[in-house]
Amino acid sequence: MAFALTACTTPPPRQSLTLATAAAGGAFQDYGPAVGRVIAAHAPIDLTFKVTDGSNENVKLLNDAAVPLALVNMGPAYQGWTGTGQFRGTPMTNMRAVVPMYETPFHGIALRASGLDAVAKLDGRRVGVGPAGGPGEVFFRGLAEIAGIKPVVVTGSPAENVRQMQAREIDAVWFGAGIPIAAFKAAADTVDAVVFGPTPAQSQAFRERYRYVAPYIVPANTYRGQGADIATFAVWNFVLVHKDVSADTVYAITCALLDHPDEVARAYGPAAATVSKNAAANTFMPFHPGAARYYREHKVELKPELLAP
Repeated sequence: MAFALTACTTPPPRQSLTLATAAAGGAFQDYGPAVGRVIAAHAPIDLTFKVTDGSNENVKLLNDAAVPLALVNMGPAYQGWTGTGQFRGTPMTNMRAVVPMYETPFHGIALRASGLDAVAKLDGRRVGVGPAGGPGEVFFRGLAEIAGIKPVVVTGSPAENVRQMQAREIDAVWFGAGIPIAAFKAAADTVDAVVFGPTPAQSQAFRERYRYVAPYIVPANTYRGQGADIATFAVWNFVLVHKDVSADTVYAITCALLDHPDEVARAYGPAAATVSKNAAANTFMPFHPGAARYYREHKVELKPELLAP
């Protein structure tokens, strides 16, 4: 895998790279093309996009060099890196971090008429959780254990799960993506729905189990009919790259995104978090040498061991 470019200040011939995104109804499908436009405007790189089942598949594709770039939730990335969870016994160590994307807050949605407005009420209910084996399913199963409930887990794309909820084929959906989650917003805009999160005790226990998870507030009025803030938890997402992509290529991508934060934020609202200081949200995966060069030049405070060549 050889993608040779010079530094972002010296424009070489343009080239195309593939970025793995995710399934319909989540935020990765919106984030990829949005930041792709910013990259194309400031670096000689045009992105093409591969629709996938999300972070777990993206980790495998990236580790196997089937794609050079991928959008990945750092929960599955951590499991891949350490060979745990879905990747038990097979560490995925060909990945390198590039730039932070945004936090993924996890929360639920149900039809208001169902009366399902709390995690505890999902006991025995059919709950959509996004793609099989993805962060939505993994984290919901963990939360269900903490809450002491036994729901029926239904997998699929976020858009399909929400359609099933509206058709009353399932009872609720629990998922995480940049807010507003596209499929949740579409539902809340058209039907009377309620959005909800975990209790404070559930959230605290969840964060103790998954140490890379952080507290998060979904602001009031993020969705139609949501009159109050929702306290929940979130995991960061990062743009990751295969370790063999050239340092000049990765440096050009990093420059294009982090030198133009206003353009990135205008391109896609949640991408306002794609700024250099948030790179510190990555606590375990080495940064690619091209990205590390940018962070050293801009004196971004990161763990020294993650910036090693």
